[in-house]
Amino acid sequence: MAYTSIHSIKATDWAAIRYITDGDKTVDGLYVQSYACRADSRGASEDFRAVRANGTGRTTILAHHIIQSFAPNEVTPEQALQIGEELCDKFLKGDYQYVLAVHTDHAHIHCHIIFNNTNLYNGLSFTTEHNQGKVSERSWAKLRKISDDICQEHGLSVIEPKGKGVSHFERDMQIQGKSWKDKLRAKIAEVAFYSKDFEDFLRNCTVSGIEYVYKPQNKVKLKFRLKDEGQQKFTRADTLGEEFTPERIAEQIEQIQKSQSTLERLSEKKNPEKTSAPPMSDVLTDEEFFALLSEQKTPEPEPIESQPSEKKKDMWESIRGMRKADEIITALENVGITSFTEFSKFMWNTSHSDDRTEELSVLKKKIRAVDTLIAKLKQHSEHSAVYKEYQECSALWRKHFKKKNSDAIDSYEQADKYIKNHIKDYYVDGRPPKRSDLQKMSADLKSEYETLLKEHNTFLAKKSTAQQYTREVRNSKLAHEFNEQNRQRRLTQQKKKDTLE
Repeated sequence: MAYTSIHSIKATDWAAIRYITDGDKTVDGLYVQSYACRADSRGASEDFRAVRANGTGRTTILAHHIIQSFAPNEVTPEQALQIGEELCDKFLKGDYQYVLAVHTDHAHIHCHIIFNNTNLYNGLSFTTEHNQGKVSERSWAKLRKISDDICQEHGLSVIEPKGKGVSHFERDMQIQGKSWKDKLRAKIAEVAFYSKDFEDFLRNCTVSGIEYVYKPQNKVKLKFRLKDEGQQKFTRADTLGEEFTPERIAEQIEQIQKSQSTLERLSEKKNPEKTSAPPMSDVLTDEEFFALLSEQKTPEPEPIESQPSEKKKDMWESIRGMRKADEIITALENVGITSFTEFSKFMWNTSHSDDRTEELSVLKKKIRAVDTLIAKLKQHSEHSAVYKEYQECSALWRKHFKKKNSDAIDSYEQADKYIKNHIKDYYVDGRPPKRSDLQKMSADLKSEYETLLKEHNTFLAKKSTAQQYTREVRNSKLAHEFNEQNRQRRLTQQKKKDTLE
């Protein structure tokens, strides 16, 4: 058995998914699995959001986080992944999207499962369907019972919670502070975007549930804490990254405000009727931003009179005039993004032909299955002589022999049971495969995986670089285009009104 816990996620599910799928903890994603969604943090979060959009919308909970922690050196990563998948099948019953990751960076291997709070099929929340009634009937109690039953089938022991029920994972996170850092980065960036200056930013932090200590005269000038979400200690701003120091936060807010102020003045000069129009918001909401992107069309080229040859189209014309345009374009082209159109696809997370997430996920599952079977065949062979001797013992001597060789006998029987249950999937012409056949199959699958991984890493490099500039381009360029579209709409409405009068 294993110690289990479950927690609600209300702020940012992508940050939690990013933590659990960290390559350093999951052997470069080898022990990551997903159901009805992509396996990367941004993709899974978008897929979760798409399902929530069709839900009832009556809850503030985005997702839930399950931790299943095993005793040190008790299970292999493959076994933990299998147990985690069985837990998801029996607890979630195929009704909720999830991302499952096995962490191998500590002696106690543990599973993390983050699942959407909204049912795939009926739109109801998990809280409504499974976390009501008596305490004994609520989700955490059911989860513990299911986990215990599964682990009993696998012959595992119980990790009893220490103190007030703090799991291995929770103790690790308290020491490292990583979970709070991801949450803080996301919330601080959001608050800064909507603030007018640094003082307004501090006020907005309080309103948004971020506690802060700001002492500019001290060596440690600024600290943050999410007390309402259970963070006990403050996190220093400088440990969140260079973009989160007081000076950089103030500078970024100033840049945003200057950009918006300039755009408003230009809009007023071009559109004197603006005073009679309803006031516009200073910033774009996510809904407005994605609506704008979906409405964008490639501008028609202006007619060129009597030129001997066509002028080459500028693939970056849409952002050429903005601040730091040359720096942004150079960085994007260095990773293979050659146009604003291609860059825009990363901004609204459309599908990409070189995104191999799903194919790699399928291959990883196949590789794990074959490698596990190879290991079990080896384990079976290593202990076959002892087990044969055990079978040949007389009834009087057998008990003594088993006590002396219990590890080898148990290991043989476990391997034998696993092989019988899984080797039929690899039969060829009704015959079981040799270990050498499985090893060749594993090598071929890994070769295919490596080839796809190179393509996928190129895609990830593009995606990572594009995400660094998404906010800046959004503020400096797309906000202007959005304002211009609204101005044109108002002019059209005014003309219709004048015609009617």
